[in-house]
Amino acid sequence: MGVIKAAAGSLGGVLADEWLEVYSCDSLPEGVLAQRAEKKSGKRSSNTKGEENVISDGSMVIVSAGQCALSIDKGEVTGVYDTPGENTYRSSRSPSIFRKGGVKGVLKQSFDRFGYGGVAAVYQAIVYLDIREHMSNPFSLSLPIRVKDKNTGLDFDAALTVSGMFSFRIVKPAVFYKKLCGCSTGTVYLKDIVPHITAEFIMTLITAIGKTFHEGTTAYDIGMSANAIADEAAALLNEEWIEQRGFVIASIGIDSISLTQQDKNLLQSVQLAKALTDPTLSAATIAAAQAQAMQDAAKRGRREPIRVTFNNAPKT
Repeated sequence: MGVIKAAAGSLGGVLADEWLEVYSCDSLPEGVLAQRAEKKSGKRSSNTKGEENVISDGSMVIVSAGQCALSIDKGEVTGVYDTPGENTYRSSRSPSIFRKGGVKGVLKQSFDRFGYGGVAAVYQAIVYLDIREHMSNPFSLSLPIRVKDKNTGLDFDAALTVSGMFSFRIVKPAVFYKKLCGCSTGTVYLKDIVPHITAEFIMTLITAIGKTFHEGTTAYDIGMSANAIADEAAALLNEEWIEQRGFVIASIGIDSISLTQQDKNLLQSVQLAKALTDPTLSAATIAAAQAQAMQDAAKRGRREPIRVTFNNAPKT
């Protein structure tokens, strides 16, 4: 009885899986980077008894702009569909009678399934990825930096604060799937990976700042170095991330880069003290102070009009 049931299940299962499938994804949910696709079906569909994990050779994979689809077979990426429009799925492991040579493949499949008790010895899936640019990922950091003031000769360790946004996009979908998806049924959420890649981004940004200011810098040069730091950080990250993560930094926007207010005050006080030691600057400073003092004295000596108030004035 078991042999007959296995034989019937093998042939019936193969015939049920012969229909060609259609896969599409109008749009991935907000915040989802990767998600397994489901077979399209309708009220008039006859493809209702096929195995969920079997995709017939010749099936259609529809890809929209900003998407990429991957075909997975036993955990391995067997196809990348990154061209918008209709794409044809190819697999010699799941032939269809609706394709050339499919009848012969049906007999072979039936025999293979019979050996497994009527179960399909394949595990196939279509996974959609969002390959658009993922923007508005904030970052902020504070780190020590060596500051040299050319005018005063002051050389001190200050604290630099940097903040802004970065964006990234998937450029190697197969690498991204292998490194971050883990299995064909897994869903990858943006919120789950952004904290980690932000931490890596900040580490690399610190390295980029160190390379940019390795011999020290001036307060003026700090504000002019945002683009150089961003370019250096992107170059360092993309070299590693494209092979290890499958995505790259698309852009870096630094909206604030400056010394702390305490360090700014220190620098200004030293610059003022230095200015007073210069005879020319000192004389000008004293003259300006004397002129201001004279103006203040003149204001205090100016007569104001006399106002008299009669408290007992008769009422009218």
